[in-house]
Amino acid sequence: MSEKWVCRTWDQDHDRFPRPHVFDEVTSDGWCPEDPPYHGILLLKQWPPKGGDDPEVTITYPSVTEKLVKGTKITITANATVMKGTINRVEFYVDDNKIGEDSALPYTYDYTLVNEGRCVIKVTAWASTGLSATETVTIKVNPGNRFPEVGLCVMMMDASASMLDTAFEGSPLTKMRLAAASAAGGIFDLMRMHNNPNAFVSLYKFDDRVEHMVTDTISNLIDQYKNVKAFGNYIYDELFEMQQQTDINQALAVAHSFVDKFMKNQLPGFPLKEYTPMSHRLPIGKSTDGKIISAAIPNVRVFIYTDGMQYDSNQNKRLYDNPFQADPIEGLNHDIVIGAFFGQENDDGCQELKSLLSYCPIHTTTKQFFLFDGPEKIDYLKNLFRMASGASGFCPLCLDKTLSPPQ
Repeated sequence: MSEKWVCRTWDQDHDRFPRPHVFDEVTSDGWCPEDPPYHGILLLKQWPPKGGDDPEVTITYPSVTEKLVKGTKITITANATVMKGTINRVEFYVDDNKIGEDSALPYTYDYTLVNEGRCVIKVTAWASTGLSATETVTIKVNPGNRFPEVGLCVMMMDASASMLDTAFEGSPLTKMRLAAASAAGGIFDLMRMHNNPNAFVSLYKFDDRVEHMVTDTISNLIDQYKNVKAFGNYIYDELFEMQQQTDINQALAVAHSFVDKFMKNQLPGFPLKEYTPMSHRLPIGKSTDGKIISAAIPNVRVFIYTDGMQYDSNQNKRLYDNPFQADPIEGLNHDIVIGAFFGQENDDGCQELKSLLSYCPIHTTTKQFFLFDGPEKIDYLKNLFRMASGASGFCPLCLDKTLSPPQ
């Protein structure tokens, strides 16, 4: 316990302010330096106060027993509680350098292990009362793999005739143009992603046929097309060549085969001969004592969107089971299919697509499904393409957290 300068107004009502107003040094005018200006004077007090309810924090991942290698992206995960007040934020440190913070459960931060040897991970939980708690864990980081770690997103893009209908009433924008521009925008938004030379995107178009468009890294696609409009035009021109029925069964079957071969290093013509599928840890639930449970999930996604019902060239309307559920691929511990529908929630095609999809491993009551039924969703669509390409989540709640500004 030591003496600190404490804002009198904050001390009387912690919950009015998002951060503690406790300082080692007094200001020149004696007023609290936090906003709003001149809201409280600073008083020298014993801190923390006697009888204060300290928060508790636990690092749930990684642990000292984890076998980690240089270059691996991990999700540092913490559990924090407090009896009095609320947890305002959890700060994350590596070797005493702050790397970020999180203000909402689950408390996580993604970090790539950049150095070999001893690594000290520290988390500090701050309560609304101004009290804090810290825990550290020391891990050993081994030399990296001989082969590069790569991620993959397979995009199955509906190019059926109805995709040339207008996307929303009162706008000339077609669904096909909207999808092409959004896909290009989402991928170009990853321009500054540090590992985009090892992040692969494979684009397929489908109606009652399935045709491959391109497989390349995000880095190479950006270098080749230079600007997002040129890439969007390329995608649109490819999609425009089809315009027949909608065979969802065949699209998912092709995606399943592609991912299966990718996981086995058996893809013909793949730019890399040797590689390791990238993975990172995600919080997937809580134990009976309230601690966060995490699991390593490969950075592999299949993103399929459509605006209609299953209807192939033989007029077959039967929708088959999701092959990623019916025939799980070795190395994948979760169904990786994310789906989006252009239209209304009561459309038969919407219900068909939604029925194929699994629940998110993180938000276990939310399906890996997105609905685009109004013009207000346009910006959201680009970010969905970005999320699927970056393999950062599975469902709308994952995307909401990705898009939320830091507190």
